[in-house]
Amino acid sequence: MPFPSIRPVGDLRMRGQHLVEHAREGLNPLSQIARTLLGYTGPPRFAGVNLSGPDPTSSWDIAYQIASGEYNFPGLRPQRGDRVIDIGANIGIFSLWAAKQGASVTAYEPAPGTFEHLKVNIRKRESIEGVWAAVVGSAPDPPTVPLYLHAQRSTRNTLIGREIGTGGPLERRIDVPAVTIGEALEQECDLLKIDCEGGEFDILAHAEDADLQRAKRMVLEFHRSVGTPETLLDRLRDAGFEAEVLAGGDPADSFGVIGAQR
Repeated sequence: MPFPSIRPVGDLRMRGQHLVEHAREGLNPLSQIARTLLGYTGPPRFAGVNLSGPDPTSSWDIAYQIASGEYNFPGLRPQRGDRVIDIGANIGIFSLWAAKQGASVTAYEPAPGTFEHLKVNIRKRESIEGVWAAVVGSAPDPPTVPLYLHAQRSTRNTLIGREIGTGGPLERRIDVPAVTIGEALEQECDLLKIDCEGGEFDILAHAEDADLQRAKRMVLEFHRSVGTPETLLDRLRDAGFEAEVLAGGDPADSFGVIGAQR
């Protein structure tokens, strides 16, 4: 019988450090241990919730992204008492993370199947309100927009009609309710988070300055297959924000994160 491989002490120490850091941000340590050591393939537990999702792999991917600090930048972390708007909430992991910090959250998710999982995940969280809608830049008539569904990954559903990574066409589409960014920002918020698979360019291009200025801080994901981060930076600066690329600054990166504050 072969002996089990012995990992270097430094490797084990690093894994332990990551486990503690991820647990601090909401990813249950027993879930992490079960996945790493025991090959557990079920969904993770995050912020006290056994996550419901289209598939465990996507749930783990998002949970690790949030727990690893994808949106955790100085001055942009949700704070106790903050009002947060989560555009592109998916199954609600960012919303749960923000609520864990003491924020109240309005979470927008357009895909009906994904939204059902979102509702399950936030059902015991009075501080999170889920809204089934896509957020867009200008008002459509009627108030619906086509959402293109990715065959394998619910996190790649998009309004732009093509696969966000490869640029290939997406055929399957459904009409979903739509609200404008002005409607979503009807009241001021402390933090606006946008992760809508290419829709960020439409939102910022058509938003009124006055609407954007109802957000004190923003953190948004950009996708180079749709446009350049400079386009978004210029728009935010024109609206009175200090904005910078926080991650994905190399032109070879397909996506990244922009932070902005007034």
